[in-house]
Amino acid sequence: MRKIAAVVLSGLLGMGMAPALNYAFAGETSADDRLERARSYFGDEKLTDQNGLTHRFVSDLLSNRIVLINVIFTDCRDACPMQTQKLQWVRKQLGEDFGSRIIFLSLSVDPKRDDPSMLKTFADKQQANVDGWKFLTADEAVMIRILGRLNQWTDDPNNHSTLLLAGNARTAHWVKLRPDSPPERIVADLRRLAGIDN
Repeated sequence: MRKIAAVVLSGLLGMGMAPALNYAFAGETSADDRLERARSYFGDEKLTDQNGLTHRFVSDLLSNRIVLINVIFTDCRDACPMQTQKLQWVRKQLGEDFGSRIIFLSLSVDPKRDDPSMLKTFADKQQANVDGWKFLTADEAVMIRILGRLNQWTDDPNNHSTLLLAGNARTAHWVKLRPDSPPERIVADLRRLAGIDN
């Protein structure tokens, strides 16, 4: 039986970033192998963003960029707006790397309620409806699968996790970022994951 490969960037372990997600197998050396494994692990269903555009989760969203993923629901009054504002600061500090090398995915944990128009209202209110930041929803079964694989699904949106996940599907490197980390730390960690000199 093949051994599960660690999916942690070795240089990040000493920086307090916990490992996340084991879906790549030792011996899968090509990016295509790892992307295919990601498709198998997450599924590659279509999600719809705040502007009504559809995207396949792995093929369109994960395959070509570093992603920072958080979980939201539009009826949230406290944690979701606060975290979105924190990520706004991170986005601005990333400069030209945001949207080109690094994107944000905010996944709804309340897909029965959060249709694209509600996500757009939320994103507009937070001034986060920008290129490179997708607020995403889909049928509940799809969101349960994806968020379940990310260990982020809950049947009660009010109890959702505020953990941040950052990943590179082409290398199968995923890390957990503490939600209480200073924005500067999140920026630095994303740049390391993307191989960008700070």
